[in-house]
Amino acid sequence: MNIKFNFFGKDCLIDRALQNRSDLICALKQKNIPNQKVLFVNQIHSNEVVVIDKEEKIYGDQNLPKADSIVTNLANIVIGVVTADCSPILLYDENNNIVAATHAGWRGAKIDIIANTVNQMKKLGAKNIIAEIGPMIQQESYQVSQEFLDDFLVEDAANKIFFNKDDIEGKYIFDLPSYVEKKLSNSGVAKINNSKIDTYKNDKTYFSFRRSTHLLEKDCGRNISVISIVK
Repeated sequence: MNIKFNFFGKDCLIDRALQNRSDLICALKQKNIPNQKVLFVNQIHSNEVVVIDKEEKIYGDQNLPKADSIVTNLANIVIGVVTADCSPILLYDENNNIVAATHAGWRGAKIDIIANTVNQMKKLGAKNIIAEIGPMIQQESYQVSQEFLDDFLVEDAANKIFFNKDDIEGKYIFDLPSYVEKKLSNSGVAKINNSKIDTYKNDKTYFSFRRSTHLLEKDCGRNISVISIVK
């Protein structure tokens, strides 16, 4: 068995309800990723993790469980998350065939969606976990307020390293990718690969919620990140 994953942007469209998956199925075939079943979750910026370690736990496309991460050790099941500036994190232990797909915005990362995901992987027997951080908003594009900074300093004064002053008075720019890396490292992830691709700036390739908001667009679309154990 081997592990395959991919980060899709505007090259693979999906509707907001995650129901129309025709483009995704075609894209998975092009990447030679078997897709007997594709599992998403109803993402709510939480620290909830769904674990699929038995066939009977596989659910349908309706009434998706409310969570922000999926962990599985079953082969030929594609698990995925959608993002539009938040961090898509794909984790895997290729020796023990355990994978996870995680949606980590600042809220989820702050309340330990990453640590919870890694812990669930370890419960299934994962040891040497590798993390792939996909396209997400980068610091130079992520302006935040003084109140936002203060909230992170309450969590840990050392979080100040993730903030730089912006040109606009009273504003800061936040390094969410590095904050996510810290959370992964603190959770014991052995290796972290960060794409460092900015969804905000790469308008031809990736969707961005913040960019769409600035442009007054009605819907920004979603980027899809998937991973699977291929038998």
